Amino acid sequence: MILVLGSTGFIGRNVIEQLSQTHPGQVRAMIRKGGKRETISRFPGIEIVEGDILDPASLKAAMQGVDTVLDYAQVTANFKNKNNLYTRINVDGTKNVVAAAKEAGVKLFVLGSGLGTMEGKPGSYMRTRWEAEEAVRNSGLNWIIFQPSILFGKGSEFFEAQARIMKLLPVATVIGNGKTEFQPLYVGDLAKAIVASLSLPDKIGKHLPLGGPQFFTYKELITMIARAINKRRIKIYLPLWAAKINAGLFNLLPKPPLTPATLELFGFDNVTNEPQIIEREFGFKPVALKDYLDKHGIL
Repeated sequence: MILVLGSTGFIGRNVIEQLSQTHPGQVRAMIRKGGKRETISRFPGIEIVEGDILDPASLKAAMQGVDTVLDYAQVTANFKNKNNLYTRINVDGTKNVVAAAKEAGVKLFVLGSGLGTMEGKPGSYMRTRWEAEEAVRNSGLNWIIFQPSILFGKGSEFFEAQARIMKLLPVATVIGNGKTEFQPLYVGDLAKAIVASLSLPDKIGKHLPLGGPQFFTYKELITMIARAINKRRIKIYLPLWAAKINAGLFNLLPKPPLTPATLELFGFDNVTNEPQIIEREFGFKPVALKDYLDKHGIL
């Protein structure tokens, strides 16, 4: 039995779709009470249970008979840090999941993280991501940690949020000098790699930094997004210090288009060492961003 946490999220629902085809009848998806059950209930062979990673009792129940845990319940940088959300979910929640997995005798623990994860400054979003990894690394369990670059596909906040802003404003804001590099990966390809790893013992105990087949600067991505929504936009460059001020102001909104946590991802190039890393690690060719945008656009 495979337990998927964060099963209705951007990555989780793509993993569930893949597992419904490869492991029907062996998949349990945990959702919070009132969660978006409809996002995964259409997939056959999936058992859905209610629970919360901040509720150890519900985790214990969900872990019954489970051999493998796929933990994709982390909060991503596009969410505001309301009521210390990053620490509560990414750190405390992950520790709860690890404890429940150990008690249940889980044989493999797969954690979703991100490319470039580092210790970071105390109180930063990056620190909570690193502490989640540490909880898994030091658990004594067999583990795999996936660290993808930015993801594209239906529901990608990185691409869709910027497309929404460009539709509203006559300009396109470029954070920093626009030279920060990214290696966009199709979310379906990440899900395919995650599922494949379950039967690849050589991945155990590894951090897997992953990216797509091409590198792009942030400026180039902005140009591609504008083209995908058929908008011509003048680029305005916003220094990182000014972006931090804006992010602080945006953080007053219920759903900010830019958060301070997101800006942490602009402090380094979000790329791996090679564009063929998916092919080398998992033996298939990933979807190219340009091909995807030409076919599907951005909602």
